[in-house]
Amino acid sequence: MKIHAFPPQSLERIRKPLLRFLRRYGDGRITHQAMRWFHRLTPGELKEGTYIAAAYDEKKVAGIIVFGNYGIEESFIAVHPDYRRKRVGEQLLKQAIQSLGKVYARVASDNIPSLKLCFSCGLMAFSLCKGPTGKDTLWLGGGNFDPADVLKKSEPSVRIPVPEN
Repeated sequence: MKIHAFPPQSLERIRKPLLRFLRRYGDGRITHQAMRWFHRLTPGELKEGTYIAAAYDEKKVAGIIVFGNYGIEESFIAVHPDYRRKRVGEQLLKQAIQSLGKVYARVASDNIPSLKLCFSCGLMAFSLCKGPTGKDTLWLGGGNFDPADVLKKSEPSVRIPVPEN
């Protein structure tokens, strides 16, 4: 499996095929808000903390991961059904953490596959809030994250103590 991170100048060329993949294999878990954000994203808006990558098996796309502002703005992942339970999601998320240094994700509390992925890659929950769909949602952080990056922007329902490293 090869992970390819896309440079900002390739956004216009890759956007439509990535959106098709995300719609088809996101299992309805990627919010409309996130899809609109990615659809409207311009190369000029790709600032520090933006990461777009795909996992390839030969020439076949196995999975896609996207972060905007380290995940504070948006974060989502989709893996082709043929590649699930084969650690493709873990490879994508670990590479994102290595490339960005830190990541954040909002995951609905009923999205067990995504929570398992995040926890298996060392992400820690630090806040419980209402997500964009109204569901109880966990904020998670990985790498060299600081909950204050997120908490100063939104008022959480419940703060979860994060152990000191």
